[in-house]
Amino acid sequence: MNLLLAIAILIAALAVLHWLARGLVALIGMAARRLHGPVRVSRHWVRDRPVVALLDSRFPRASRFVKARLDSKVFTGLPLTLMVIFAIYLVALFGGLVRELHEAEGLVALDNAVDRWFDAHRVQPFIDAMIWLTLWGEGPTTTIVGLVASLLWWSGKRGHLVLPFWICVLGAQLTTWSAKYIIARDRPANWDLIEAHSPAFPSGHATAAISVYGFIAYSVWRTIQTQPRARFEVLFWGAMAIMLIGFSRIYLSVHFLSDVASGYLVGGFWLAVAVVVTEWHTSRQAARSKPGLGDRQEPEPGDLTPSV
Repeated sequence: MNLLLAIAILIAALAVLHWLARGLVALIGMAARRLHGPVRVSRHWVRDRPVVALLDSRFPRASRFVKARLDSKVFTGLPLTLMVIFAIYLVALFGGLVRELHEAEGLVALDNAVDRWFDAHRVQPFIDAMIWLTLWGEGPTTTIVGLVASLLWWSGKRGHLVLPFWICVLGAQLTTWSAKYIIARDRPANWDLIEAHSPAFPSGHATAAISVYGFIAYSVWRTIQTQPRARFEVLFWGAMAIMLIGFSRIYLSVHFLSDVASGYLVGGFWLAVAVVVTEWHTSRQAARSKPGLGDRQEPEPGDLTPSV
């Protein structure tokens, strides 16, 4: 009965978050619609400036390169540019966490404060609920989930997803375990709720969660281009599953907050790599299937523009 109470509280919290997320998405959509007109006018204003024509004539190759990188109609344009910037940003954040960890000042103090705060809240039945959640980030579980997903993609004529998925998973795990033994950070020592013998930083569970479940959520999101509400649900519940697995590691005192955050950064980087590989392959296949349109052919209407 106590475990059922914990599950009920967790479901209620998720329902509140779901309501807040829907409201936030609605506000963002409203703001985007209001800004659409001014952005279009600004784009035309910039394009028609004499200085742009001067740059085109003086530096034609550089100008063509910049325009190609900002072309929103093909994946190799603006979408790829944004994905590369996002991946570089994740690498920079991870480097910042490592530097802060070695300086052993603010970040370490925050980690210890968060761990101590949870000391008074590590009680049954929430411990059992968190142990169940953390199992979904274990190596055997994520491997089985990945194999099942790969078989479903292959049998469903979406075999092109299999290679990017395993690039994401194996790349994330290789990076995580290399960093663990290079940095060699000790785990929290106050509790012994579950066994964990490897170094703490970064969290392998957090990395596995975002690389495995994040790519699966992306693959589902990719198949429902014309259903904004369904896309929102896929993104929201996928994100919640990933966050809960990471949270369980902090709650069970087997990881510090920064361990989980760094795991998300590593997994997020490799997820970005996998998405780029998948979208690049899809755009090239679409271009080959309609040779009269060249490289500017999109896979499907709305494929490259995220909507929720």
